Amino acid sequence: MYVKRTPCTESLNMEKTADELKEAFDSVSPYIQKHTSQVCPSCPKVCCIDRHGRYEENDLIFIAAMRLDNLNCESDRPDTDPCRFLSEKGCSLPRYRRPFRCTWYFCEKLLDSMKDDGAREYKSFISALQKLQGLRQKLMEMNSA
Repeated sequence: MYVKRTPCTESLNMEKTADELKEAFDSVSPYIQKHTSQVCPSCPKVCCIDRHGRYEENDLIFIAAMRLDNLNCESDRPDTDPCRFLSEKGCSLPRYRRPFRCTWYFCEKLLDSMKDDGAREYKSFISALQKLQGLRQKLMEMNSA
């Protein structure tokens, strides 16, 4: 059966892909949280700086497809200050609400911690990140069609 592409079907496809992307974020979050909670509190250099807490255009496409409110990410804070969403327990935003670069950046200490966790877990994590990247790319392509 052929379904004609219309703005309505495209919107539904984008919403479905956005839902899948949110699930992918939710699936990697516990693993990342496990390691950031071990590595980050004792680190002398804060990686989560304010300029990384600002959405890029592609982040806004995902936020719109999820029908979420756009967070005001403009700030008078210096770019190098700790991110305004950073709390004592880490980021105050759920992983899917964060700018993509926040999920995609891993310092060397964090990567070492993940690799030391075991090959099976690390391979599974890498596979989940690749799925997440693929879904994000699919959403961006749908938006530009």
